[in-house]
Amino acid sequence: MVYRFVSMLLVAVFAFATSVQAGDAAPRVFASDQEAVIEGAQVAYRVEMREFKIEDGAGRDALSLFSTSYVRTDVEDSADRPVMFVFNGGPIAAAFGLHMEWGPKQPSDSARARFEEGGERAFAFVDNDKSLLDVADLVFFDPAETGFSRVAREESLDYFYSVDGDAETLVQLIEAWTRLHNRERSPLFLLGESYGSIRQVVAGAKLREKSVRLNGHIIFGDSIFLMETSRRSHNIISKAVSLPVLALAAAYHGKAETHSQDVWDYLDEVYDFAMGDYLLALAKGHSAPEEDRKKIARRLERYTGVSAGYFLDNDLAIAKHVFNKTLIPGKKLNANDVRVVETPVEGQDHLRADVYAFEELALQRYMREVLGVRLDKTEYRLFAPDSFSKWEWGQGCSDFLVPAGLCNEEWGKRTPFVDYDWPDQLRAAFSDPALQVMIVSGVYDGLSSAGTHRYLKAQLGFPEDRFDLYEYEAGHAAAADRNVRPKIKEDIRAFLDRALEAQ
Repeated sequence: MVYRFVSMLLVAVFAFATSVQAGDAAPRVFASDQEAVIEGAQVAYRVEMREFKIEDGAGRDALSLFSTSYVRTDVEDSADRPVMFVFNGGPIAAAFGLHMEWGPKQPSDSARARFEEGGERAFAFVDNDKSLLDVADLVFFDPAETGFSRVAREESLDYFYSVDGDAETLVQLIEAWTRLHNRERSPLFLLGESYGSIRQVVAGAKLREKSVRLNGHIIFGDSIFLMETSRRSHNIISKAVSLPVLALAAAYHGKAETHSQDVWDYLDEVYDFAMGDYLLALAKGHSAPEEDRKKIARRLERYTGVSAGYFLDNDLAIAKHVFNKTLIPGKKLNANDVRVVETPVEGQDHLRADVYAFEELALQRYMREVLGVRLDKTEYRLFAPDSFSKWEWGQGCSDFLVPAGLCNEEWGKRTPFVDYDWPDQLRAAFSDPALQVMIVSGVYDGLSSAGTHRYLKAQLGFPEDRFDLYEYEAGHAAAADRNVRPKIKEDIRAFLDRALEAQ
């Protein structure tokens, strides 16, 4: 669930690097003092790759967790400065994309082009003008078996490959990092992408139980409504909320009738139709008069470029994965960003190594050449092996199911398609009157789409002054799009200002 379509950038002048490896008891630390120009101003900071010992569910040290933090050093007092923990999705992946988008350094613009041409593999590292380091100290979280983080006890792997264990890992890191840096009273924010939205909501609930105040959630590509909006065959909500991204994809590729509307007016029109006449028609099914069904099918053809006949033959719907292979004959749209057209390859794995070869090499070079990280026989790993297939999603014991006696420990294994209380956990977070939440939505995201995010906002009814949806002309990894990243940075800066004023 993490794919990026822009040149990713990374790194610069470093004064010195140190590593501390004093036996098994001492954490391994690689640190250096550096500078970068961010938003036109010189920013001095300390970067630190540090090892933390994380306990499993039995209270045993079971995970050697490495995180990378950037702490600004040219401020008089950091106590009131925000600390933002940043992480990716998966499950589970290292923070490789977000690290490059929001950290202070990037590979140069030409690095990817040279890499793809098979030529020079040296990386020139440059400042990231749109880094978030000017407004918050950053801690990038690489969960179990990603980055340099490794599980020490084989029997503990299942715990860390679970919603609960993964979120608890983040909580332990937050507690250890803030204690180590004397930042327990600093404003605390979580920025998570894709599956990371589930992680941050569950971790937020755990932090509340520990009386640790969380000032805000920044959610990219929300997935906490996954069970409601996934494309199961008879889930009519999923069909309705998915229609807008199909229509935007068709419009982008010249296959839809937009009547010269811009992206935003067209999105509004399609979403209103999807949650109105279309949803009603889906609910009525074959009990609706045939002429009404034909009218809906013709409108769907206008929006999607797929024939009305197809919709009449297929219950007025087309699955997203079918649409992606149908819109342009002989090609397929990439689900992470439906603007991207690919040649289909039979049995192709979206997590195959060559897709992320540039990112992997860039991170390895960055860690080794700029941060001075030396970990013998340990490579920086983008994805945890087999985590997607082995992920433990929990029991699905929401407040709706518990009173009905429908929560059994043997149910709900390794599937997200049962009833969960992630949205309710986010709702509970608003018991803090100062909490702020922003959802970042790429309207060309074919995984967690704009319709999904609008539906989430409508259903949960969060306070308008503390919850907002931000839409951009981008894909699933919205900040990877260099055209929209400056606007996202501007909106995050404003969001942080509001959150700090509210505390």
